[in-house]
Amino acid sequence: MVLLSPLTAVAQQAGTPEYNSVYLPAHGVGDTAAPRPVKWGAWAKGADRNLGWTFSANSEEEARALAIEDCEARGSYDCKVSQTFFNACAAIAAGPTARRYQISTKGERFTRREVLKDCGADCKIVFAGCAYP
Repeated sequence: MVLLSPLTAVAQQAGTPEYNSVYLPAHGVGDTAAPRPVKWGAWAKGADRNLGWTFSANSEEEARALAIEDCEARGSYDCKVSQTFFNACAAIAAGPTARRYQISTKGERFTRREVLKDCGADCKIVFAGCAYP
């Protein structure tokens, strides 16, 4: 014996409040996208203007500590963090009259080119690198 009962179909109809209110995993909403790992970089400047840096830290605090440690290891003193960044590239260029820095997510080559353009023709790259996961 087969028992049939009427079922009401529930569908999301365009223009109704329910439309686009239920998300399936394939929609890429919520926790369906894997979180991007974070790598931190930083540079520190000493009292004598020497620099120390890192591009491989797992947190901002670690990046700060490593940059200061590198600054001191290069013979500088009274090192203070100048800049931190994550999942990006950084470059510093310096010349006789100018010093500039650039941070970008567009890659090291782009970052180097932009900082040199900003600094001027007599500038050279002091350091450059990327903090990528």
